[in-house]
Amino acid sequence: MKIILVFIVSVILLGCSSQDINDYADNKPVFSMTSFFQGDLKAEGIVKGFNGRVIRTFTADLQASWNDKTLTLDEQFLFSDGEKQNRTWVIQEIGENRYTGTANDIPEEASGISAGNALNWQYAMVLNVDDSEYNVEFDDWIYQISDNVVINQTVIYKWGVQVGEVVLVIRK
Repeated sequence: MKIILVFIVSVILLGCSSQDINDYADNKPVFSMTSFFQGDLKAEGIVKGFNGRVIRTFTADLQASWNDKTLTLDEQFLFSDGEKQNRTWVIQEIGENRYTGTANDIPEEASGISAGNALNWQYAMVLNVDDSEYNVEFDDWIYQISDNVVINQTVIYKWGVQVGEVVLVIRK
């Protein structure tokens, strides 16, 4: 009986702790995909494992360009262990503050919504680790801090369980 009670309380507490994009509706500066993601950008970040320890750091060069309501975002990552990754996002603005996107290692269409200074971007990814492939879910939260800086915090899930986290700063 105690186990069931602990489980129910845990589920209730976890449900109460999730973010909602509308929590950020009044925050400034207002995040604009079309304004921020323009031209050359730089990023630095960390990758944390399931235990919260930093397992890798990285830098990235990003090139962003818009054609009408379509953003092409080319990302070139260099990790501290020497690994290089390239990803090209093609992101469509599909409505006011709503987006969808695809990329080479994203098996399904990503979706995003913004409000105030935040953007929530969700997608699945095929993640290569130690010569194995894992299908994981990413829950990105991007917060605009100033005209030239956003902070991106991503929680990585496998089967609904958090297995990692990525934190990065992107600068214009």
